[in-house]
Amino acid sequence: MKKMLILLLLSIGLTAYAQSPLPIHIGIKGGANFTDLSLSEMNLKSKYSAGYFGGAMVRLDLGKAYLQGEALYAEKKSKIELPQGGSSNVTWKSIDVPVLVGYKVLDLSLINVRVFGGGVYSYVFDDNASVFNNIQNSTKSSFDKSQVGFQVGAGIDVIGLNVDLRYEGGLSKLSKDFDKKTSSFNLSVGYFFL
Repeated sequence: MKKMLILLLLSIGLTAYAQSPLPIHIGIKGGANFTDLSLSEMNLKSKYSAGYFGGAMVRLDLGKAYLQGEALYAEKKSKIELPQGGSSNVTWKSIDVPVLVGYKVLDLSLINVRVFGGGVYSYVFDDNASVFNNIQNSTKSSFDKSQVGFQVGAGIDVIGLNVDLRYEGGLSKLSKDFDKKTSSFNLSVGYFFL
């Protein structure tokens, strides 16, 4: 009897989601980012390091196209091998606001396969940039508070659950003293509850 009740509730929920007339969807998401600082021009080796992010998202469906905005708390890291030996982690925390335009390549009632791209604004509010002092022998160097970049990727929606894989590239310098940009890969899982 319990199995029948669960199947009935699941069936009703799937039917309600598939027939939802609302073009606006609100949800939450979280995931991992793998970030690298491009330091090859400075004869330094940097490696992708794992960080994390989480926050809220809103999607406006426009037929097969859609517009999606997000507000995310992110912690990013990159590992740098120092010239004098050893390595150091660069860590920074930010609020990221991506605005993406997407297209549903496969648009079915219960599953969507999507591609998307757009811009991202990041406000850095905490950074551990002491490694820059070792690299450039400067007295003080920190990330610029405002960063601008781009994101491209692909994703899949199954009912209200979605999975995205993105590449994010920096368009602005990390700081006035440190003329480098970031690149990262993001893997996320989200859920639209509305």
